[in-house]
Amino acid sequence: MNRKKALAVSALMLGLALCMPRAWSHGEGHEGHSSKPPASVTGKPVRPVDAQLVDQDGRKLRLASDALADKIVVVGFVYTNCTDICPMVSQTFAQLQASLAPLMEKKVRLVSMTVDPVRDTPARLKEYSAHFEPKPGWLWLTGDVSNVAQALQSFGIHITRPENHPAQILVGDAKSGRWTRLYDVDRPQQVLAKVDELIAAQRATKSAADEGAGREPCNRAAPQALSTGAKPGCVAQPG
Repeated sequence: MNRKKALAVSALMLGLALCMPRAWSHGEGHEGHSSKPPASVTGKPVRPVDAQLVDQDGRKLRLASDALADKIVVVGFVYTNCTDICPMVSQTFAQLQASLAPLMEKKVRLVSMTVDPVRDTPARLKEYSAHFEPKPGWLWLTGDVSNVAQALQSFGIHITRPENHPAQILVGDAKSGRWTRLYDVDRPQQVLAKVDELIAAQRATKSAADEGAGREPCNRAAPQALSTGAKPGCVAQPG
């Protein structure tokens, strides 16, 4: 990171430090932080829709089929005029990007979604995101107000004003539909643990599927072969 970018990130984090007491009080800044839920809970259901969005490079993407696809996904909610929690979330994502470098875009994708689509144009997101040096696999998404609202709602996020959006990170397997909400947005290790858990689950599922595919079907016409002459490991087929 060059000196100019380092100074910019430092300024963002300084703003975060100065605003923290206010940000974590109920009714000011990001709402509901005075009584945080447990660090990791399932929370509201997550059912991503295929709303059309736009990334920081101006590419049109469908949320479910393009942005999430079949990846392990980490989703955060930010807006560029935010001076308290959002820089913390983005800094956490920058650390995740570094830790997950070998898996980025191949298996894992980071998604920073704006909660302020009116002001956060693709160009604005591009400028802001440059402070955190996103690489392939880290998307910053905006779009039409109605499409962004639809996308947020599908993640269980309902807001009335950008400054009142909830501070949380979602970690999920877009293919299996397993999602977890994390509320300690400044703990990348907690996110990494969930990512590892989902990757392990994917491997176990694939291994079981491969094992099943390698077994020889049992002879339908001779069900008695199951106890007399069938090969060990054959898979009985439905009649």
